Amino acid sequence: MDGVVFGLCALFGLAGTVLSAREAWRQGARNEYRIARFARAVAFGVCTVGVALAVPAVEDFVESATGMNNAAKLGAHICAVLWCGSLQLMLVDWSYNQEVLKASLYARVAFAVCVLAAMLPLFVNTTDESVEFTTEYAKVPGVTVYLVVYLAYVAITCGEIAFLCSGMALVARRGGHTWSARGLATSTIAALLGVAYAASKGSYLVTHYLGHPWPLRHEEIVSPVLAGLAVVSLITGLTMAMIGKRLASCKAATSAA
Repeated sequence: MDGVVFGLCALFGLAGTVLSAREAWRQGARNEYRIARFARAVAFGVCTVGVALAVPAVEDFVESATGMNNAAKLGAHICAVLWCGSLQLMLVDWSYNQEVLKASLYARVAFAVCVLAAMLPLFVNTTDESVEFTTEYAKVPGVTVYLVVYLAYVAITCGEIAFLCSGMALVARRGGHTWSARGLATSTIAALLGVAYAASKGSYLVTHYLGHPWPLRHEEIVSPVLAGLAVVSLITGLTMAMIGKRLASCKAATSAA
């Protein structure tokens, strides 16, 4: 299941990264730098790396090459934090005015740094040849705390992403920008799927701690599917929004001519 889901996500991520990188390059050539476009390219890039690391064959290769147990898991989780953080920066740049933009950007960067600073010591103190950082090893306290920190960050950031995308989708719809509105609406649904993914894994960890977990085999199917749908939908939605903005710009330029 993981191989199929995350392999497909990696293909979508690669396509989205190429398109976003081209857009960012064109922006740089025109000296029209915007944090949003650069952050989107970075987000798609780290997402592609992260989901690739979650493919079992790639995971085994990375751990064999590095000689470090759970190396791929750690890399995938760091990429997920960077992915969510980059998306936040992109949407903040789109949504906030210049008066509060810097403070908003710094706050989200600081939040991501704090989460990584909490995750890394937990990983170092817990990782072992007999332990994997999955819900299967929820009986290990260090694994549970590490995953709860990671999943809490994913839930919070995806919640904000859903809020910002939904607001921008309404504005785009009122302005008659159909492609952008549909893309941002798709991104809203994707972010909610990200919250559902965090809730799925998190609820298993909580119920396991309380002594009444729901079946692990169900969690191992539901969570990857939710994560895969979230990644594919978000990349698709933001790419649609990017195309919509370009179409709107071309239409405006044609009308002016």
